[in-house]
Amino acid sequence: MFKIHWNKKNTTEAIYACAVLAIALTGISIVVHIGVVYAALRGFLRVISPIVYGLSLAYVINPLLKLIERRVIGPIKVRKARISPMLRRVLSLVISYLIVALFLFLIGLLIFPQIVKNYGVIVDSTSDFIQSAISRLSDSFGIETEELIARVSEHTASFLSYLGTIGGRFALWLLLFAVGSVISFFVLLHKEHLLASVKKLLASILKPKRFNSTMEVARLADRTFGRFFIGKIFDSVIIGALSFLVFWIFRMPYYPLLAAVICVTNIIPYFGPIIGAIPCVILVLTESPAKAIWIAVIILIIQQIDGNVIGPKIVGNAIGIKSLWVVISITIMGSFFGFVGMLIGAPLFSVLYTIVKEHTERRLEKRNLPTETAAYADLNPVTVFEESVGMSPERFTETVSASLPAKTEDTTVDATESGEKETPTDVAVPDETQAPDETAEPRNEDETESGAEPVPPDEETEGET
Repeated sequence: MFKIHWNKKNTTEAIYACAVLAIALTGISIVVHIGVVYAALRGFLRVISPIVYGLSLAYVINPLLKLIERRVIGPIKVRKARISPMLRRVLSLVISYLIVALFLFLIGLLIFPQIVKNYGVIVDSTSDFIQSAISRLSDSFGIETEELIARVSEHTASFLSYLGTIGGRFALWLLLFAVGSVISFFVLLHKEHLLASVKKLLASILKPKRFNSTMEVARLADRTFGRFFIGKIFDSVIIGALSFLVFWIFRMPYYPLLAAVICVTNIIPYFGPIIGAIPCVILVLTESPAKAIWIAVIILIIQQIDGNVIGPKIVGNAIGIKSLWVVISITIMGSFFGFVGMLIGAPLFSVLYTIVKEHTERRLEKRNLPTETAAYADLNPVTVFEESVGMSPERFTETVSASLPAKTEDTTVDATESGEKETPTDVAVPDETQAPDETAEPRNEDETESGAEPVPPDEETEGET
C-alpha cells in the first residue's frame, strides 16, 4: 500500500502557500463584489447594533453605578447587617437608571416642547426671511424672482424629506436605545463574571506575553475613554446650564432649545461648538439679524471660557494628542460613522497613538537613541550614525581599515585593454612589486621543468665564443 512520508518543512511551506492564496482570493473577491460586501456589513451592524448600544450604555453608566454602590447603598445596614451583594447591585442599578432617565427627560423637556410650541412661529419667520432675502437678491443682482423661488422651493422640499428621514431614524434609534438599555442592565448586573470570562478566553488563546500586552491595551483604552466621556458629559452639562442662563438674561428667542443644542453638541471636541452654533445662529437669524450677531458673540465667549477654564479643570488632558490629530480623527470617523464616529474618533485615535508611541520608544531605547521628539528636530543621518555607533563615520572607516589585513596591488593588465591573453591561473606569476632578494642565489633561466641540470657558466661562455 502506498505510504505518504510527511516532511515537516514542506508541509509548513504548503500550508503557508495555501493561506496566502486564500487571503489573495478573498481580497480579490471583496474588491470585485464591494457593493455586496458593504450591504452585508451594514446588515450585520444593524443586527448587532442593540448589543453595541447596550455595551456602550453600560460603559457610560458604570462609573455612576460604582459611585452609588460604594457611597450610597454600601453604608446602608438592615438590622445591623449589611445588604447582600446582589441586592446592593440591583438597588444601585435602579438608582443609576433613574438618574440617567431623569437627565434625558430634562433634555427632552427643553427640546421637544419648544419645537412643538414654536413650530408655527419658526415656519412663518423662516418663510418671511426667505422671501425678503429673495427680493433683496433680485433687486441687487437682477435675478428673476420666479426662478429663484423655484430653486429655493426645490431645495426646501429636499430638506423637508431629509427631515422626515431623520425622524424615522430617530424613532428607530429610540427603539434600539430601549433594547440596549435592557441589555446594559444585565451586563452591569453580572459585569464581574463577564469580565472574568473574557479574560479566561483570552488566556486560553494567547501566550502569556500577548495576554499581558492585551490587558495593558485594554486598561489604556478604559482609562482614555472613561476620562474623556465622563469629563465631557459633566463639561457639557455645565456649558448647557451656563448657556441657558446667559440666553435667558439677554432675552434670546427659543433659548431653552438653543441651550439644549449647545449642551448636546459640546461633547464633540473642536467641531462640537461649531456644529451647535450654526443652527442656533440660523434659527435666531429668522427672528432678528441683530440678535443673531449677539448670540454668535455669546457662544464664542462661552466656548472660550470652556476651552481655557472649565474644560481643562474637568477633562484635563484626557485625550493626550495634538489638535491636528484630533481634527483628523474626528473628520475620518465622522465620515464613516456619523455623529457616533465624531464622539469616539478622538479617544480611539488617542489609544492607537499611545500604542504606536510606546512601541517606537521601546525600539529607540534598544538602539541607544533618544526618545524625546525634540531631539529629532535637527537630525541628520550623520547624527544618527554617531548616536548608534559611538563615533563619526570617518573615524569608523579609519578604525575598520586599520583592523583589516594589508592587501597587495593587483598589477595584472586587463586583457581587453592591452590585447594580450590572460595569464593562466595555474601558472605562478612573479610579484613585480616585491624587491628581489639579494642574498638568494640567481637561478638559471635555461632551467626547464624536466629537471635537467643547469649548464655551468664557464661552459656556456665557451660554447658561445
